[in-house]
Order: sequence, then structure tokens, then C-alpha cells
Amino acid sequence: MKNITSTLTIHTKFITGKKDIVFIGLNATAEAVQVQSVFCTRAGFWNILRDSGFISDFKKDTKLQYPYQHMAHEVFVTGGLLVRKESLGFTDIVDNNAIITTNSSQVTVTAAHLKSLENRLSSCSPNNIVLLGKRVADEFVKLDDNLKEIFKVKKNLPNDICYDYLGETLINGKSVKVYVMPFPETSPIKDKAGFYKKI
Repeated sequence: MKNITSTLTIHTKFITGKKDIVFIGLNATAEAVQVQSVFCTRAGFWNILRDSGFISDFKKDTKLQYPYQHMAHEVFVTGGLLVRKESLGFTDIVDNNAIITTNSSQVTVTAAHLKSLENRLSSCSPNNIVLLGKRVADEFVKLDDNLKEIFKVKKNLPNDICYDYLGETLINGKSVKVYVMPFPETSPIKDKAGFYKKI
């Protein structure tokens, strides 16, 4: 797979360089595209990373319209808040900044999006991939028939079985562990950090 060499976008800026763990969302929100950050309006994702031991405590900037717009940079680029030794990254499946709906059921994932995701993951060579939510997992497993069969069974099982280690896939000939976790912002599951501790 060839690497993407175009200008960094919100989909590539947080996975530049080698990353041990890459979190994968579905598509960027309007706010994320506007400020070129992710999870910039609410602390849900950052709280989960803190409570599961990935990052240290943090403060929001109450002067900003998007009070958490600095968090992605500090976690995924500089690593300044990391507690664990692993480097973290983030990208979305859909890499077209024109698609900014927050309604995941209205997002269409194409073969081109999946190919772009493959290229992006190839460029950062992760050891672990974390799929944020069942919809993301449904799309991602189209890249791997074995994972597709496993997830077909697991996604309808109780949360403690569904949200967990899924299996392994190959990226650049390297075996990479794949996890499915509850989506941090909208999933009604309590103690999401308990699931993320399994990573």
C-alpha cells in the first residue's frame, strides 16, 4: 500500500509518525473540521482516556468556544498528557471533510474511504487499533473477512462480550490487534472506561 502524501487533514494529522494505538471514528463533525481537532466540544472521550489510565488529568480552557480543541494535539501529537508508554493516534474512516453529519446512519462509507484508511494505517504502523462503536466496526471489518465473521456474531451479544478484543488483522504484513469499544460520546453504557482498560 502506498502512503498518502497530500497535505495533512484532520484525518491524517493525528496519526503522523509511528503510533502504538490508533483510535478510529466514523466521520468528523462540523466542529472538528472547523477547528481541525477531534472531540473538541465535550470531555467524554478525554475522561475515558483519563479514567482508563492512558492520560493524566487535564483542564479545559473556558475562554474557547471549543474548550477541548487543544486536547487532541496534546494527546496525539506531543504526547504531553500520556501516562502509559504507548503513543496514541486518531483517524476517521471517512476522510472527506465535506461529510460532517453527526448522524452516523446517514454516513456512506465507500470502498475509496476504506482504501484511504488502509493507507493511513499503513503509514503509522500501529500495534493496536481501537474501533469506536459498532458502526465503525461494521465498516472496518469489510477490510478483513476473518474479523467480519467474528464481529457478525459478537455485535449482537451482551456488551461485555461485544466490546472487547476482536481479533488480529495484517497491516504491512504485521499482525495488529483490533478492539471494539463503546463510542465515547453517545453510547449509553455506564463505566465505558472499564472497557477501555482492556486495551
